[in-house]
Amino acid sequence: MRRSREVPELLAPAGSWDGLLAALDAGADAVYLAGKRFGARRGAENFDDQQLAKAIDLAHLRGVRVYVAVNTLIPEAEVGEVAERLLALYGMGADAVLVQDLGVLRLARDIVPDLELHASTQMTISTLEGARWCAEMGLSRAVLARELTLPEVVEIGEKASIGVEVFVHGALCYSYSGQCLLSSAIGGRSGNRGLCAQPCRKPYSLMRAKERDPWGRPLGLEEVPLPGRYLLSSKDLACYPNLQELAKAPIEAVKIEGRMRSPEYVRAVVSIYRRALDAISRFDWAPSARDYRDLALAFNRSFTPGWIGGARRGEIVSCERPDNRGLRIGHVVSWDRRRKAASVRIEGELVPERGDGLVISSRDKEVGTVARSPVLLEEGLISLPSSEPVERGAIVYITRRASLGGGPGTPGKPIPIDLEVRWDGMTPALRGEVFLPDGKVVSSIMEADFSMEAAKKRPLSQDDIKAQLFKAGGTPFFVRKIEMDYPGGLFAPLGVVNRLRREFLKLAEEDVASSFRPAEEMVMRARAKLEGLMDERRPSARTPVLTGSRPSVSVYADSLPAVAGACEGGCRRVYFEPAVAIAGERRCKPEAFAPTDLLEILALAKEICDAGGADLVWKWPRIARRSFLDFAAPLLKRAEVEEVMVEGFGLAEAVAAVAPEMRVSGSFGLNIWNSIAVEALSARFSRLALSPELSAPEVEELVVRSRLIPNRPDLEVLVQGNVEAMVAEDCLLSSALGCDEAATSGADFWGIRDETGRVFPVRRDGECRTRVYNAVELSLVDQVPALADMGVSSIAVDARGRTRDYARRMAEIFGEAVGGGDLSRLKGQAMEISLGGTTGGAFLRGRREGPL
Repeated sequence: MRRSREVPELLAPAGSWDGLLAALDAGADAVYLAGKRFGARRGAENFDDQQLAKAIDLAHLRGVRVYVAVNTLIPEAEVGEVAERLLALYGMGADAVLVQDLGVLRLARDIVPDLELHASTQMTISTLEGARWCAEMGLSRAVLARELTLPEVVEIGEKASIGVEVFVHGALCYSYSGQCLLSSAIGGRSGNRGLCAQPCRKPYSLMRAKERDPWGRPLGLEEVPLPGRYLLSSKDLACYPNLQELAKAPIEAVKIEGRMRSPEYVRAVVSIYRRALDAISRFDWAPSARDYRDLALAFNRSFTPGWIGGARRGEIVSCERPDNRGLRIGHVVSWDRRRKAASVRIEGELVPERGDGLVISSRDKEVGTVARSPVLLEEGLISLPSSEPVERGAIVYITRRASLGGGPGTPGKPIPIDLEVRWDGMTPALRGEVFLPDGKVVSSIMEADFSMEAAKKRPLSQDDIKAQLFKAGGTPFFVRKIEMDYPGGLFAPLGVVNRLRREFLKLAEEDVASSFRPAEEMVMRARAKLEGLMDERRPSARTPVLTGSRPSVSVYADSLPAVAGACEGGCRRVYFEPAVAIAGERRCKPEAFAPTDLLEILALAKEICDAGGADLVWKWPRIARRSFLDFAAPLLKRAEVEEVMVEGFGLAEAVAAVAPEMRVSGSFGLNIWNSIAVEALSARFSRLALSPELSAPEVEELVVRSRLIPNRPDLEVLVQGNVEAMVAEDCLLSSALGCDEAATSGADFWGIRDETGRVFPVRRDGECRTRVYNAVELSLVDQVPALADMGVSSIAVDARGRTRDYARRMAEIFGEAVGGGDLSRLKGQAMEISLGGTTGGAFLRGRREGPL
């Protein structure tokens, strides 16, 4: 769905005040920014409340919309603060708010229902069902997952009653946004809290083992030699060459990433996309090699058109280095020790300019330099200053073009205002109509605070008065025309007339800004709703958990042997996630399941669970796209299961559409951080797994508040296993090795080792997506009594990728812990069979919330 526009809206980043000015100057239709709290880029400068209000007013004067990111996940303790933030943004006149947390979405709908909401890309909307769910929840736009192909985007844009927004330029996360816990798992800095430490940009070694021990741990790990070490470092997205095709699609907005980039970067990139979109609207655009070059000079880690531009696996990651590549211009032919200068052979047409930043790169080092004087090209050679020796043959790159985006920009097109001047007796009154770029007209009226007097010598003529009123310099306006019923014969000092003009244009500016804000009575009504909500949430006496109530034990499994082991260990339910191999371009190999193959596997798992007294739950993969849904949904009526577990929004509705009586539970991908999110999902879900990023006090507060929810879903906490820290559309193994070698290597275990020696297990799902797990195993055996006291309904062990023995023994250990067994002994037994050691994770240590 697209609003009435010739081309999509151009949405630009504004991570600072200067970045905002750059985006406005460069011609953005809209900007997205954030305050000091609750934005997913806390490393950006961002805006305090005064700056935020000023930014919104300034953008509106330019005819530019402002979308404010409130797109982090929110624990119970911050619900009141985020509610106040939503009300403040509503009062400021923000055009929309970007959200990730379902609880924040629900709060906004309850408190400020008129405030437009957009689903952040952190919501991982990757299906038509997810987009339709967003529309049903009251969102008006969905920022789709960056992993979608153009046909998938078109399907959503055509069939969902919601606006579609896509990223077209900037940095790419390796993982699906909103589904990456790697930074949180490694160092406690959560990307879902805007504090990602970017571990994907670090070097890793690919590891493999051909054997595993009885517990599923690798034996004889060996490093696989590779030419590059940055195995998770994505290239930068650049859809510029494909922009015309995207402009024809039902896309409401194209988005540029970069709230942490410089104002110069923002101005350069936005202006290039602005010119392109304007030309596309005139039907006379073709990609410009110079513009594409300038995009690369602004910043690049080498470019990819992304999944939306038709990139294939192996074309997303660049393993050689994780930082700005710049553009190669030549190579060193000699270095002059006396002059401290390198002689460089230019290989193409690009020659450094004064002020450009450059890097001279050889096998073992990089030397940075700046062209501090005009660069002379003589016989294909230039001279560059270099205080350090550089090798002959070293490659020279321009990494920063001083002139690119560095100008002051334009102040924006003045806004036309038409004036009407009338006299009531001798007192002039002005009425003006401001014509904003989006077609909106705002009226202002002012009566002068002075009266003119009958002229004694030289009266002011109509032309004299008009000449003063036409002067609008230093304001956002230009006076287009003036109508006047001047009676004539009157006088006032010109300075007084000028003051009247200045005060009126100031009033017009304020009227334009206030026209985007809700009426005061609406703000007061929203304030009353907020206060009522907060009254309901005031701490109350905590009802004790029923005496004797104990959490049940669940086990995640991805093989029939692991299902059998979990049942042998006495677990209550098994979340069985078979790797469903679906034919298509996403898979390395053409072999695929037939529907009967999957039904047979589920039937065998059902027999095992029935014999062991456990419930079987068919767990769908964390990312379930169109290919999986088309394969799996028709089988729901035939599969021998009574419950399905999903990890994406809209999938519960997809299950209900085929099998209305099927129970649905939700796993970690839903990112449940607060009781409001639990309540929002209570009608659809019988059980919800809480985020493994929550601390013990946060879990307790969530569970306590959730007791008041009618028909509350059971709440579950992960207590054992290597936490799934990342899921990526890229296939790491095929990208690094090629499909054939990855498939025929004989390896039974894959992992990536960081510079500290930790090995993170790597597995592929049935559609060859990469799943990276934490190097250290979460183990909360000794916390089981505390979880029981909190009122947690069930606890879960993740035995995916492990063996029958592991699943059996862990189920036994936690069964004993629930039954009051010796926790110290059981903790030791769990440690003995864990992979990579054990950790209490965020549950015990909490998260690091300070500045990056």
